[in-house]
Amino acid sequence: MPEQEARPVERFNLQSANWISYVLDRRNRIPDISDPNLVRETLLAFLGNLADGLYFRAESNAKLHEKAVRMRRTVQAGHHHRYDDIVMELRDLFSEREWTAVLLPSGFQESDPVDRLLTSKAFVAKLSRTLTADPHLILHLNEAPQKEFAITDVYPPFHSALSKSTRWPGILLWRRSDDPLFFPLPAEKTEDAIHWVLSRADDLAHAPGHLLAHRYLDAFPSCRIHAGSRLTFLHMSDTHIGSKNSIERIVRLKGLLKEYMKQNRGDSSVVFLVSGDIMQTPDENNVICANDFHDFLKDLLPAGQEPIFVLGNHDVRRKGVLRMRATSSSLVPATHARIEWIPNHPVGILCWNSADAGRMARGKITGNQYRAIEEILRAAPGGNPHPILISLLHHHPLQFRRIDPEMRRFHMKTLGASLRKFIGYAYEHMDGLANAPEFIRFCDSHGVRVILHGHKHIPISGKIPEPLLENRPILVFGCGSSVGKNTYIYKKLFNVDYEISMNEIVLDFPTHRLSGRLMAESRYDKGLATLKTHHGFVSRSAIGP
Repeated sequence: MPEQEARPVERFNLQSANWISYVLDRRNRIPDISDPNLVRETLLAFLGNLADGLYFRAESNAKLHEKAVRMRRTVQAGHHHRYDDIVMELRDLFSEREWTAVLLPSGFQESDPVDRLLTSKAFVAKLSRTLTADPHLILHLNEAPQKEFAITDVYPPFHSALSKSTRWPGILLWRRSDDPLFFPLPAEKTEDAIHWVLSRADDLAHAPGHLLAHRYLDAFPSCRIHAGSRLTFLHMSDTHIGSKNSIERIVRLKGLLKEYMKQNRGDSSVVFLVSGDIMQTPDENNVICANDFHDFLKDLLPAGQEPIFVLGNHDVRRKGVLRMRATSSSLVPATHARIEWIPNHPVGILCWNSADAGRMARGKITGNQYRAIEEILRAAPGGNPHPILISLLHHHPLQFRRIDPEMRRFHMKTLGASLRKFIGYAYEHMDGLANAPEFIRFCDSHGVRVILHGHKHIPISGKIPEPLLENRPILVFGCGSSVGKNTYIYKKLFNVDYEISMNEIVLDFPTHRLSGRLMAESRYDKGLATLKTHHGFVSRSAIGP
C-alpha cells in the first residue's frame, strides 16, 4: 500500500456515523447537518479510513485507495456545506455492500476498557483483515459518546440502538432490507463477542436476524436483556384533544405508539405517562374522546395496567384560562395528588395536579398535595426504603437560562434558529409553576430523581442547578406537544416545525443507568415530496444501586 500521509485526527462521532449511513444509502435523500464543519470532518475521517484500507482487503483496494486519496484532497481544498460529487461517488463505491455495522462505545467510566478497544483504529484495521466477506462496512467512532448527545435526522436503524443506550457498548448491525440488530457487548471476552457477531453477519442473507440474536445470547448469556430488568416510560403531553392539530395528528401518534410497542416487545416493561392538557377544553365531547385515548393506551399494555395521567390547565379550564369545569370518567384519578407504584419495580410516580390552585395558565402545588404525598411515602409498599421516585406534573418548574450545545443542536432542527434569541423570556417567565422553588426543595428532600412536565410546547431536557439542591442531581424532561400543537406566538417566535414529540425514559436496573430520549418528528419540503424525519436528544446518567 502507498505510504500513509500524516494527518490530524478528525472527529467521527455518533452523529457522523448516522450521517454517513444516510450518505451511503441510495434510497434516502441526504439531510443537512446543522454544523457544516462536522460534514467536512466526517468526510475527511471516513475517506482517510477508506484510504487506509479499513473497509476493503489490501488485495482489492489499490484503485480504491487512489480514489479515496483524490476525494479526500478535494474535500480538503474546499470549504462547502455540501459535497454532492463526493457523496455520489461514495454511494457508488458502497452500493453493493451486504451489511453495515457500527461499533458503539458506552461513554461511561466503567466501560472505559471496552470503549478504548472500540475506538481504536488499529483494532478495527486488524478486525477488517480477519473478515473474508466482501463487501461490508464497519463504522467505528474515534470518540465515545458524551452522556448527553443529539442526533438530528436519525437514520432508521439507529433507533434500535438509541432505545438501548443504557446497554452500550454494543454493535448495531443491519442489512439493506432487514430489521436492524443490536448486540450488547460483555465486559469480558469483548473481542470474542465482536468476532462472533461480524464473522456470522453473512448468515443474515440465509436466516432471520432474530435467530442470529438468539444464538449470540446463548454464546454470551450475560448480554441478555430481560423485559423485567428494564422499565420504560413513554412520556406524552399536550395532546389537546379537540384542537385542529389533534384531529389531524392523533392517528399518527397512535400509529407510532403501536409501532414502538411492537419493536420493543420483550426488551422492557412499558408504562405510558401523560403530563396534562389532554384536552383543548373540558367540553363533554372532548372528555369522551380523552377517555377513548385513555382506553387506547390501556389496550396497548398488558392486562391490568393503566396509563398514568395528570391534569393541565386546559383539562380544568375552558381554553386553559377561563372558568373551572368538572372532569369525568377515566380522568377522575388525575385530579388528586397521589403516587402510582409500578408493579414489580422499585419505582413510584409522584402525580401532581399543578392546575388545581393555579391562576389562568399558571400552575401551583398546594400544601395539601405535599402532605398527601408525604403520607403515602411513609407507607411505601414492598419494604423498599429507597425507591426510585419520579415527579409528573404539567407546569415546568425550571428556568432554562442556558442551553447546552447538544440541546441547542436538537432545537435548531425541531424549533429553528430563533429559539436562541427568545428562549430566555418566553419559556422561562410566561405561565410556569408559581411556587417552583418550594416544589424543587420538596423533590430534593424526598429523593426524587427525575421531573417530567409538559405545558410549554417545547421538548427540552436539563438539570436542576446545583445551588438549588442539597442532595443528588435531579434531571428534568419536558415533552413538548405530542401532536405538535403550537400557538401563533410560538410559530412566530420559535419557527416551530415539528408534528409529533414524546419522551422515552428508561430505567435499567442491572446496569444502574437511566436514559432519557427526547424524540421529535418533523417534515421537510411541505408538499408532494414531504419527507418525515426524526430527531433525538439523549441524556444518560447513573441511578445508583
